Amino acid sequence: MRAFIFRVLLTAVGLLPGLQPGFGQEGGAPTAAPKGSLNDAMMAKMQAEANAYAEAFSKKDFETLGKHWTTQAELNEAGRFLQGRANIVNFIRSTFVRAPKAQMEIKVDRVRVLGEETVRVAGVIRVRENADARWFSSKFESLRVKEGNDWQIASSTVVAVPEASLEDLGWLVGKWKAEATEGEDKGLVVEGGIQKMLEGQLLVVHLKRQRKDAPAVESIQILHADRHDAAIRTWIFESTGGRAEGVLESDGHTLNSVLLGQPGNPEIGNRVGSVHVLTPISKDEFLWQPIERVIDGVRLPDQKPLHFKRQK
Repeated sequence: MRAFIFRVLLTAVGLLPGLQPGFGQEGGAPTAAPKGSLNDAMMAKMQAEANAYAEAFSKKDFETLGKHWTTQAELNEAGRFLQGRANIVNFIRSTFVRAPKAQMEIKVDRVRVLGEETVRVAGVIRVRENADARWFSSKFESLRVKEGNDWQIASSTVVAVPEASLEDLGWLVGKWKAEATEGEDKGLVVEGGIQKMLEGQLLVVHLKRQRKDAPAVESIQILHADRHDAAIRTWIFESTGGRAEGVLESDGHTLNSVLLGQPGNPEIGNRVGSVHVLTPISKDEFLWQPIERVIDGVRLPDQKPLHFKRQK
């Protein structure tokens, strides 16, 4: 529900997620301008405009918010179309019924000058329910035009971007152990731990797999929230020399690591792919299962799930 509220808030301001594919394509991608150029000055100006907008939003100053939009401004987002300053401001006002203490920050990343009185602006907007709540980040693209001394939003195109955060994975921190009791992996013991590092910017998984009459294999997995691309990225390195990388996806229940990499033993193959499915059972238990395993284009059977339990 909270995520939904913030989607509504971000939609209301017309600065939510996602650069459209067409941004910066006309005449090629924007290039860095020389220091002290018009682009530098315009970047500073657009950041000041964004700061003023965010401050007005946080203060619920709807009169000032309205002045940032042209009279016939348009907001187009995922099938929703609003036209006119009054309609847009009324919509923003209504969202504060759900989150009366909402706050906003805006960071301008790119500005493209289209003319003396027209610029296209892109960046990141962050909104939270109150001063103690979690920030929700999104990308935005807007078109501003100069009206007198003011740069107003003439149109805004919105594309939703899923959130990327490690906060929802915090329950995995701790020591874990699993033992296979049947099938081809019978007798396999996997144990290790998961910890936060770099002030929570990374989750690091260190596991050791031990089979009877075989050397132990250790692995390290790193998870990082790439907020720019709204994805949780992961890298795995094994003591065998094997490695893989990919992204972590969620269907609302399971966590799926979609991985591609190379095995440590070249005799096995050159390219491997798999999906590692983590299914929570409780805060102290989860199932882990590699599926859709492929080596050099040849599909392998899914492995049996391992039942991990938290260790004291």
